[in-house]
Amino acid sequence: MKLVFYLFLSLFISINILSAESRFGDLTEMRDDRMRGKDNQWVRPHPGPFVWNNIEKEEGVFSWDKADKYVTYAQNHNQKTIATIWPYSNWEQKSCKRKKGRSPFGKKFAKYLSKPCSMENYKKFLLALVDRYDGDGQNDMPGLTKPIIYWEIMNEPEFRMFFKGTEDDFVEIFNFSSKLIKSKQKDAVIIMAGAAGMFPESKKFWKSALPKIKDNFDIANMHHITPPDGKCDKDFWVGEFSELLKSLSINKPIWVTEAMTGVCKVIPTYINAFASGAEVIIDVGVNAPGMKMSKGSRKKLNNFIDEVDGFKSIKLISNKKAEFILKDGSKKIIDF
Repeated sequence: MKLVFYLFLSLFISINILSAESRFGDLTEMRDDRMRGKDNQWVRPHPGPFVWNNIEKEEGVFSWDKADKYVTYAQNHNQKTIATIWPYSNWEQKSCKRKKGRSPFGKKFAKYLSKPCSMENYKKFLLALVDRYDGDGQNDMPGLTKPIIYWEIMNEPEFRMFFKGTEDDFVEIFNFSSKLIKSKQKDAVIIMAGAAGMFPESKKFWKSALPKIKDNFDIANMHHITPPDGKCDKDFWVGEFSELLKSLSINKPIWVTEAMTGVCKVIPTYINAFASGAEVIIDVGVNAPGMKMSKGSRKKLNNFIDEVDGFKSIKLISNKKAEFILKDGSKKIIDF
């Protein structure tokens, strides 16, 4: 019934996008040449190089090689980077004897996933990180031409595989990070830590946490990862997530920064997600863990991107037909 309602509503309401940048992107991993993203689109390195533990392995000793490699590749390919900040460092959490966590990223990731022992220690790292990639001409990465503006603070904090702390711990880290970034980089755009779908446990967490962080993020963010059976939601849960935001009086743009279609048809799912309010959709990538998109579906998605990327608005004409207003003002009708 909810999907029918959104289809009906979309017949009369056009979802407007604020600017004509790319509406698509990929999760990226530099070690895999199939996972480096497409030119002129968004990239979200995952877990990415912006992990405190990877940059400051010892207190006060910063290593930027891996992060610089991602940033250089992105700017050479005209990609816009979403940088996920992970506030974990082994040396720092050992200092107050935190218990080890267990992430899905293996040995290359931090062994500790709790709140920093000292927010002052974390502050020094975060300021150094933003300072290197903010493009203000002071302490920037050598050769920086495309500053990082979009900062995503943490990832799916409702799951202990990504954060071993309480909701209050998460809220403190998030708000602290957002305010610090904004104080250093006035044009920074803060992206909410991605919600792990609209499963009951995720919904419960975010219903409580969102009101406590809503003044400190610019873009609402959710993920759609299918279980092993490939079961999926027909609009990547965007309609349900939008309802949650509205119930909390939160009016923010919605991005899907992890999109996996599972057994759902790719073009209808993308179109329904856009029509339900998504502004940007980031695919999990061709070699991401989990159910893979078929070659035929991948080809259809790439053709769809070529046809409509940068669109200004979308509206559903019927439950099988959508009208896109493209960046040059022309119309494109897509049957799906």
